[in-house]
Amino acid sequence: MANEDVREFQKYKTRGAYHWEQISNNLLRRNTFILGRYNNVINLLKNKIGSLNGKKILDVGCGDGVLSYLVAKQGAEVSGIGYSDIAIEFAKEKSKRLKIDFKQGSAYELPFKDNSFDAVISSDVIEHLEDVPTYLSEINRVCKNGGTVVITTPIKYTEIPLDPEHVIEWFPNEFKNVISSQFKSCEFKQSHSLVLHEIIQAQLLGKRWYNLIFNILSFIHNPFDGFINKFKQNVLQYAVIKVVK
Repeated sequence: MANEDVREFQKYKTRGAYHWEQISNNLLRRNTFILGRYNNVINLLKNKIGSLNGKKILDVGCGDGVLSYLVAKQGAEVSGIGYSDIAIEFAKEKSKRLKIDFKQGSAYELPFKDNSFDAVISSDVIEHLEDVPTYLSEINRVCKNGGTVVITTPIKYTEIPLDPEHVIEWFPNEFKNVISSQFKSCEFKQSHSLVLHEIIQAQLLGKRWYNLIFNILSFIHNPFDGFINKFKQNVLQYAVIKVVK
């Protein structure tokens, strides 16, 4: 695969299973931004297919397995695939109490039969890939007719992606065109206020203390949950797809 996947490999090698820290109750390591993204994906799935109990769901680009784990806790039969072998080992170790089928493999050649899953999720993966059409085609292939696909990616707001690991980002209309080129029935949503995100990223009073305030509030209400806010600019966009074959 492309070089961006090697960078993912290095990230997990140097940082470990860091997504698990981000969903923890540790007030200094918890990440309300990431938690909101995961919660939104799960809620979008529930809105489309109802209870996840017993549903067969694939997580493409599962990383260290956190989102797969959260979906499996809803009773779904989850498979996760990711390029990084180190991340897959983390995923297996961290979620060993649940029966999740983690595989190391390519998003361009999913090791599953046609029409294998009721739903497919892929959270902040597409922006790391060189060959987006093949990735989307593979998701379409393994998802059942009438199934649901949820894909998330950052909204482009700088000419060059701020994250050096991102191959490409899209403005909302561009993202709609990319997804609609493969899928016929699509909805698009946005979340995560850019204003709040910038506050968390600010260094004026120390990033740790901003995060601490948001983390405490998140036990009552995570400001990054949901899709309704009063701010004009958001950070994340979601494609919610009904597969029609």
